[in-house]
Amino acid sequence: MKRWPLRWQITLWSVLITALALVTFGAVVAFNLYSEQVEVVDAQLATDARFAFTTRAQGGDHAPVNPDWLAALPKADASLFGFVLGPVTGDRAALEAHPETLRQALPQWPPARRKFTRRVEGKNLRFGVFTEGGTRLVLAASLGPVEESVGDLLGAYQIALPAVLLVVAGGSWWIARRALVPVTNITAAAASITADRLDQRLPAPAAEDEIGRHIRVLNGMFDRLQRSFEQANRFTADAAHELRTPLTIMRGQIEDALRTGHFSPEQQRLLVELLEENTGLQKISDNLLLLARFDTGRSPLERVPVDLSALMEDAKEDAELLASSQHIRITGRIAPGLRVSGDAVMLRRVALNLVDNAVKFNRDGGELSLDLQAEAGEVVLAVANTGPGIPPDRQGTLFQRFYRADTGRNRDTGGSGLGLSLCREIVTALGGRIGLTRSDGERTVFTVRLPRLEGEAGTAM
Repeated sequence: MKRWPLRWQITLWSVLITALALVTFGAVVAFNLYSEQVEVVDAQLATDARFAFTTRAQGGDHAPVNPDWLAALPKADASLFGFVLGPVTGDRAALEAHPETLRQALPQWPPARRKFTRRVEGKNLRFGVFTEGGTRLVLAASLGPVEESVGDLLGAYQIALPAVLLVVAGGSWWIARRALVPVTNITAAAASITADRLDQRLPAPAAEDEIGRHIRVLNGMFDRLQRSFEQANRFTADAAHELRTPLTIMRGQIEDALRTGHFSPEQQRLLVELLEENTGLQKISDNLLLLARFDTGRSPLERVPVDLSALMEDAKEDAELLASSQHIRITGRIAPGLRVSGDAVMLRRVALNLVDNAVKFNRDGGELSLDLQAEAGEVVLAVANTGPGIPPDRQGTLFQRFYRADTGRNRDTGGSGLGLSLCREIVTALGGRIGLTRSDGERTVFTVRLPRLEGEAGTAM
């Protein structure tokens, strides 16, 4: 699953945390407001109760219930819904209720709690139980004004919340952008440090903070990488260079020995095998030396106009010689007059390496195709064969150094594993691209694309 960019993640988490904090704050404020308003209702019920008992006392503690003052009680407080009056004992027959629905709202007499909330006739009522002498009075007040007050607060909060979150999102985006500017600069600077530019370093930090420590750690890592890379390249170049002279001497001595003819057939066969091994070692040494030069940025390539069409015609003839023993048919179309800026020797090396691989990994009686054509300002070379194909799990490592398609390293089909990596270095140095464009059970195709020289004649085919 693809993760969001860090800037979006910071913004999203800031908005979510802020929203959670604001919702929690709103809930706490609404709860406290509701509780305080209910306490005000409770205080008002106590005031109404004192008024009721005072009014009754004017007629005497034992005066009969007077419907006039009972009916007048709700007028003492606009929020007062009604009352239930009765003796302290549990005699429900002696209860007076106004309105009558409150009698059913109190199934237990006397009520067990002094203050409670209950829903009656679709309204939330706050009940207060008060006792004086032998009389118990239950007053009920509507919580509608309280709920309306809390509802107004929550409504205003709901309107303000999206606006606040938009401001937080914008602020978080701006802060994240400003905070990530040094990281973006580090990324851009680090991306410019390549194998041939390992001497470059990230700019010195302006402050002693997390970013500054990060830059120093990265620069230290680049120092170690540069030293290791230079040591490896120096060793490769020195080893390849030192091997060239003894290998050349050995080859000359073996060739001189073969020319004398003073050996038995078995000895001559052994000398021929030694000569072949020597040739292979010389080729590996030359390839390693070339790769070391590419790695250090000292490209051995010349840049002159090269007739790639003529070069590929020669490569096609070489392919016919290499493929004759396996009865491989050579086909293809080579457009005439296609020129590139490059090194003829190195381009021939690329072509022969691709042809040699196409022959080695082909089937007997198969086909090898060489196509060269112009396409959108480029010269496109396609080398294809009818081999068994390259497994998908190995296609990504074809151009790695010392990669061998034949894991058993068979002498007949396996090379040094440097050919394709050297081809990539040469083509890349010339501003081109090389890659595997098809590989299945029927056909394997390698494609090379090089910039075509402007103004040169050439026919696309």
